Amino acid sequence: MKKYIKQIVVGLFVIVQVNGYGQSMPMYSQYMYNMTNINPAYAGNRSVPSLAFIWREQWAGMPGAPTTKSITFDMPTENKKVGLGIQLFDDKYVNVIQRTGLNLFYNLKFPVSDKGVLSLGLKGGFYNDRKMLTNVNLGRVSAYDAAYANNFNRIVPLAGAGIYYNDDHFFAGLSAPDVITFSKVQNYKSDSSLYQVNEVHYFLTSGYSFDINDDVTVKPSVLLKLVSGAPIQTDFNANIWLKNMVGVGASYRTGESVLGMAELQLTPQFRVGYAYDMPFKRPNTNELFLRVEFGHLFPNKKNYKIY
Repeated sequence: MKKYIKQIVVGLFVIVQVNGYGQSMPMYSQYMYNMTNINPAYAGNRSVPSLAFIWREQWAGMPGAPTTKSITFDMPTENKKVGLGIQLFDDKYVNVIQRTGLNLFYNLKFPVSDKGVLSLGLKGGFYNDRKMLTNVNLGRVSAYDAAYANNFNRIVPLAGAGIYYNDDHFFAGLSAPDVITFSKVQNYKSDSSLYQVNEVHYFLTSGYSFDINDDVTVKPSVLLKLVSGAPIQTDFNANIWLKNMVGVGASYRTGESVLGMAELQLTPQFRVGYAYDMPFKRPNTNELFLRVEFGHLFPNKKNYKIY
């Protein structure tokens, strides 16, 4: 029975990739700790060089479940007027679909008040889109289906843009991380394609940091996701930090899941976080986040850190 379930899941993923016009970008539960993933204007926002790693395993326990991994390095220039960043990422779906790529981030930062900074950012990059269709095993039918007889390999360009504002308590951003769409590739004796046609995703983010007292800080935030062909989805998040060392929080993703998260600021430079998603209709998801900051390289730089 498990064998047939796995075959069905693989088949469904391939079908979704043929006609998938909804949300196709990887989503992260702990996006607020590294918003470069969704907004190129965030790069260099923490005022010090920062290295962040995120690993997400969806639908734990399901054979061939999707996984997403990314590592990002970003930093401001010495005068803090420019933010720079680079990201490597790898997404895998049921051992059939894999995307490995690179993003570069660049933004300009403009002081708009004593504590407020407005950033305008761009992203450019590419990914290697691989469809390993010979890994698909749908039984005897696949032996006679030429659509699964070959693998596909293609380089796909990436480009995005965003705007981001932050001060010492408030942030807000609007972005379109991938504005390039690409047409279908001619497939075996048909006009169809096993390559996904991207839709432009829009992300609207905002959050605030409330200092309850010297030891307790409450940090609510919201993420609004818009894309053609899918319902508007909103993440409502709330995190409580104790002495800026231990953080616990919860989120509600409309129509999809609830989740819990916990963070530890182990040293001034090192933070680790974990999120556990509990979807309403699918198996649970694990997400691990690590960040290392090199603040000792800029000891006198003023830094407005909301997260």
